[in-house]
Order: sequence, then structure tokens, then C-alpha cells
Amino acid sequence: IGRSGKGGRVSEWLDRVRIRKMVEEDLPLIEWDGEYARYRKVYREVFRNQLIGLTTALIAESPDDGIVGQVFLTKKEPNPTFSPEDRYLFISSFRVKEPFRGRGLGTLMMKMAELIAQREGLPLLILNCARSNQAALTFYKDAGFEGFRLDDGYWRYIDHEDRVRVESEPAFSLRKRI
Repeated sequence: IGRSGKGGRVSEWLDRVRIRKMVEEDLPLIEWDGEYARYRKVYREVFRNQLIGLTTALIAESPDDGIVGQVFLTKKEPNPTFSPEDRYLFISSFRVKEPFRGRGLGTLMMKMAELIAQREGLPLLILNCARSNQAALTFYKDAGFEGFRLDDGYWRYIDHEDRVRVESEPAFSLRKRI
């Protein structure tokens, strides 16, 4: 994967970023200084699913800045809501820390997702993007995704304090055939 920056210049910073599979020691670090602590048990489940081959959790790590991005990739079977005919790769928790956006890292992580989907024989990438997140929506559309449905964004989980949490963040469901 090429790592050229704007205007064809090679980004020295991006060249030093390593994208790798998440390891157990990363779990506290992807809480991003407490911002995502409520998802601690969700992240643990993602890690368990990676161990049995259902999910690939990728971490972007800079030698100077630590973890600067993440993305979870889950193999899914056809279902009537998202893809009635094709298996697909579901992208979630696609994050690049604010100070590191606009440097090509998101594009590189998305290319990694596409390569993993191709390797797994999955012809489709699907993700949900919060309707309120215009910057992410623009990024995904520029990466070739198209909207195909509205999602109420409703889900429940058990947080790090063993409380049931309910979140609802209306989203656009986007897909890209590869």
C-alpha cells in the first residue's frame, strides 16, 4: 500500500505508523484516556472474537504518539437488513485520534480493511456512520461508499461498571462493493 501524502509527498509520520492486530495489552489503551471506558466489556468481546477468527481488530500505533487509530472488522453472513445475498465485512469503531486526522491514516486503515475483505473472499464492506458526523461521512463517500439505508443506531451493552447501557445514535448504513 502506497503511503504518499498530499501532493505526492511521502509522509514521514505515516511511514512510521505500524498497523497491527490488537493484542490483549491494548485493551486499556483503546479506551483513549477514559473517553471510551464504558465500552471496556465490548472491546474485550471483540478481542475474544479475534482469538476465534470472527473479527480482526487493527491498531494503528506511532512510535512517538502511541495508539492513534483503530478499526474492528467482523465477518458477517448474509442477512436481510444489510446484505440478503452476500457475506460481508462489517467495519466498526473506525477511529483516528483528532490530532492525527488528515494525514492519510484513515485511508490506509480503510485500504487494509479492503485487503482483508478480499483475502477472506468477502465482496462487500458495510459500516454505519452517525448522521451527525459529516466529516466521517465525507471520508467514507470519498473512499467509495454509498448510503443504502437509515439505521436508528439503537444498541445495548454492559458497561465497565456492569450497568446496562442503551445508546441511540441515528446513522446512515453505507456499503462498498470491492
